[in-house]
Amino acid sequence: MKKKKWLVYWAVVLCLTLSACAQDRGVVLKKARAKEDLGNSLLMDGRIEEGLKELLEAEKLAPDDPEIQNSLGLAYRDLGKLDQAIDHFKKALSLKPDYPEVANNLGTVYLLNKDYDKAIKLFKKAAETVTYRTPYIAYTNLGYVYHIKGQYETAIRYYQKAIERFPGYSVAHDNMGLAYERLKKWDEAVESYKKAIQFAPGAPVPHLHLGKLYLTLKLKKEAAQELLETIRADRNGPYGKEAERLLERLKLDQQPSS
Repeated sequence: MKKKKWLVYWAVVLCLTLSACAQDRGVVLKKARAKEDLGNSLLMDGRIEEGLKELLEAEKLAPDDPEIQNSLGLAYRDLGKLDQAIDHFKKALSLKPDYPEVANNLGTVYLLNKDYDKAIKLFKKAAETVTYRTPYIAYTNLGYVYHIKGQYETAIRYYQKAIERFPGYSVAHDNMGLAYERLKKWDEAVESYKKAIQFAPGAPVPHLHLGKLYLTLKLKKEAAQELLETIRADRNGPYGKEAERLLERLKLDQQPSS
């Protein structure tokens, strides 16, 4: 009888200990998640170094959390520290192999490293994962890699896959316009840029691309209109400045010679 009481006692102690440990882990993970959220917020604000500091503190609290590893990978990528980015993305995938967002992110680092075959493999893995909520991003990245490789027809095919998943994805339409330009398919390029503008009218890049294409096609009035739209959308930015230079050149070309 005494032995049975001791067994019950130790069972209760063990249960309480496990419960306390679980509660402690929960508290630690909550603190880690708060650090991660703050770090990601700082990254979004462009405060990369400060964001990285918070994420490293989060990692100390939860070193085996795949989401924190992913966030660290993004921070190091944005700082241009690609080897560290690769290490953290790989760790995130080792902790959670079915993590298409990380596969796509790792692919972007290999793209920056010009390791195109590895990038393609990872983008395909991400795009074909049924749980991936934004496969159109991976398909667009695939199109971009093939564009860089000079395989414009293949690039267009992947941009079309992206648009099938998300018809309103302006970036895919715009990139497809660039690929059509390379193939000298002017009408298709114009339509792609117009679609990009339709879905993101305030974005300067599609306006600039369409304006430059109109210049190539000697459609000066239409080019001027698109360049003006670029300036309105990005007056003090690089696209607006480029549009201003092109518009000034266009005005000079139109002046009558004396």
